[in-house]
Amino acid sequence: MNLSRRGAVAGILATAMMPCAVPAQDHLRSLTGAYNASGQDLSKSFSAAPGNIVFSPYSIGTAMAMVLVGARGETESQMAGVLRHALARDAVAEANARVLAILNGYDKSKASPVCPEGMQLAGPRCEMQRSSDARCPPRTPLEDALCFTTPQRLPSAKVAVANALVLTRKDAPVSSDFVALVKDKFAAELFQDAALAEINDFVAARTEGRIERILDQLDESSAAVLLNAVYFKAAWASAFSKENTREEPFSLAASQRVSVPMMHKRVTVPLVTRTGYRAVRLPYVVGAIGMVIVLPDAVDGVAKVGASIDAAELAELFEALRMSEPKAVSLALPRFKVTYKADLLLPLRSAGMTLAFDPAQADFSGVTGAAVGGLAIGQVVHRAVIEVQEEGTEAAAATAAVMVLTSAPSNQGTFRVDRPFLYYMVDDATGAILFQGRVVDPR
Repeated sequence: MNLSRRGAVAGILATAMMPCAVPAQDHLRSLTGAYNASGQDLSKSFSAAPGNIVFSPYSIGTAMAMVLVGARGETESQMAGVLRHALARDAVAEANARVLAILNGYDKSKASPVCPEGMQLAGPRCEMQRSSDARCPPRTPLEDALCFTTPQRLPSAKVAVANALVLTRKDAPVSSDFVALVKDKFAAELFQDAALAEINDFVAARTEGRIERILDQLDESSAAVLLNAVYFKAAWASAFSKENTREEPFSLAASQRVSVPMMHKRVTVPLVTRTGYRAVRLPYVVGAIGMVIVLPDAVDGVAKVGASIDAAELAELFEALRMSEPKAVSLALPRFKVTYKADLLLPLRSAGMTLAFDPAQADFSGVTGAAVGGLAIGQVVHRAVIEVQEEGTEAAAATAAVMVLTSAPSNQGTFRVDRPFLYYMVDDATGAILFQGRVVDPR
């Protein structure tokens, strides 16, 4: 893959490292914009191979941001360019803390139920004294001189983000300042003198068991691993009825059709038409989060459309959906489940991020607190899974960036989705693409 060289512009800005380059109020969007843009670059690499895809630009972006804030000199500039960052390293860390708080704040499952105005929670129900005219509010029964109703649960979606810094040897050259930074700005858990099992156990626990392991092995030169895990589970704002799901044709190609379980419902959602495709945004119960489905006009058009959607086109699409007047749509969408694993070392090196992987030249003195040398990146591994059903969506992703000692060698109207399509799970509050992918065969 050749990740876009347009990232060089971001590299020039990052080299300057001027905190005032982007107004403070725009830092959050600049951060997620960088994650999204580098995610689209990676998507083009993933799409070169056949098959279904799912990955998390947000997870990859966060793990690599933890590495980036420990880089210095030309290594930092190179990484910032390929990863599309325009923020100074301190601003990257600060903005990440804000995004993390927003995403983790969507889970209201433990919040107290809410009563209508004027009523108070009393055990399992909301109550109030009836008014002087002996009436209760509409749809509020009367019992023992008290008006009562059932309390309402707040809309809730689980977007659980967890980070960790795992030191895999007692003599890992990681400074206390770097440990404090990733703890403070990335809420990273610290594991000391840990092994492969603890790394995989962390990922399995933080993804509710959907990703059982992130790494298959650790080289003997491994010193530290920076981990990100994301778990998502949310109900649709309007669920599909299982009674309406039936076996229907799905075109794998113009000349090949298969039968798949197709879900159906009538919805009123934003729908836009753009060059070569149409798109809808399906909201979850927490309205800030939605799944954008991109349906090519041509049955064999998913490769062409995927290649045409870069960061700028995607930003325009999301804005068009936000501004679009919702339309009544008869929706048909296949149930699907996708798992995926990617080794990011080759695509990142091909994009121009070479110094970070070079034991002789990598400068992670912001991690070690010492002079140039000591650590380089040895592995960057990403795994993800998504399952879309009638009730909603469950997805998980994890990214591991393994830092190795440089003194030892290392190993590196009608919207009928009846053809291959793309999807993006987007959080409007932060602009982050939480998950995205391609479905060419939903079986």
